[in-house]
Amino acid sequence: MYAETGLAGSSLDLGFLDQILLGAGHATPGPNNLFDPIICTETGQYPSPESLPEAVGSRVPMEQKQLTPSLWVPMAPAQNIRSLLQRPRLNVGAQRSANLILHTLRSYTKMMLRDSILPPFIHPHLIRLDAKSEDMEPLTNCISLVHMTSGPARGNRKLFWKNVHWECERLHAEHAKLNKWELLAAMQALSIYIIMRLEEGETEHNNVDFLLLSTVTVIARQVGESSFTTNTEAERRSDQTCVSWNDWLFEESRRRLCVIYQVVSMLVYFDPAAMCEHPTDLVLSPLPARRQLWEAGDELAWKTEVERGPAFRKEYGMAANGELVQLSVNEVYCQDTVALQRPASAREAATWEDWCSGMDGLGGLVMLAASLVG
Repeated sequence: MYAETGLAGSSLDLGFLDQILLGAGHATPGPNNLFDPIICTETGQYPSPESLPEAVGSRVPMEQKQLTPSLWVPMAPAQNIRSLLQRPRLNVGAQRSANLILHTLRSYTKMMLRDSILPPFIHPHLIRLDAKSEDMEPLTNCISLVHMTSGPARGNRKLFWKNVHWECERLHAEHAKLNKWELLAAMQALSIYIIMRLEEGETEHNNVDFLLLSTVTVIARQVGESSFTTNTEAERRSDQTCVSWNDWLFEESRRRLCVIYQVVSMLVYFDPAAMCEHPTDLVLSPLPARRQLWEAGDELAWKTEVERGPAFRKEYGMAANGELVQLSVNEVYCQDTVALQRPASAREAATWEDWCSGMDGLGGLVMLAASLVG
């Protein structure tokens, strides 16, 4: 799901910050212009070489008071620079689609507050898992923090973002120690924080862009480097009925989360989205599984749906032109060069009706994304 990139484990590529800090036309000073002392005579000209010692000796007091070498010290990249910058739109239609996507993302936090319902990329069973262990603690902490913002007291938002800052610092520091469920919960929580940041826009309290992105980066890399998905993917390639419900939930949750991050990247400049693995000619791939599988209330109901046959477990992806294509099993689970570089013309076309007929609440977001790229 998350591919290896050149992003550093503890920081993002900050090359683009030079233009933000200094302006696009700023010339970086070289060794020859770091110091620029100016020594003037009374006539405004440099003294001749033979009179230089005398001239300098007679003007030392004035130079000590008035002349100081103008040392240019490069600014260190600030960690409070806004980096979730909106992508430009070329036409009104594209901007309207982008606005609708943002409204859809914002609705996820509204449903958490108003109806205590989880977004369609977080399964309710994951919260029940936390009753037996603390694996989902980052997510349960996030839910508690989101509810903090609904109170009438002044300063709730300031306190919310302060807690988000602390939580991100904790996850960043502990990411190497987290198990697969903790990593998943952390990525889900971070997605909610990012959505809330996009919802608010830039305020005096939510200047945590750099910390959010760097935390997403290190945790996404940890997910990609971990080997806990190897057995599950091997089993799913051979026979999906051999996979346990919990393992399937983990894989499907990763898949849906990747869709969320990729859609966010369509709205703003969001480098970590490039860490999601998918064939190079596909924008979103693979798309979420059918509603009947995702909304199964228990393992027995899920198992019954799985055993209906492969026709009910087709895999789909969205091409760069916004069209829907059907994926082979190898394209979903194999990340070798052949699978990733398969041309779009070689894939079997599919109709949106087939996919939408089995889709849940995440389907609308995917359809809006298709209208934005198509």
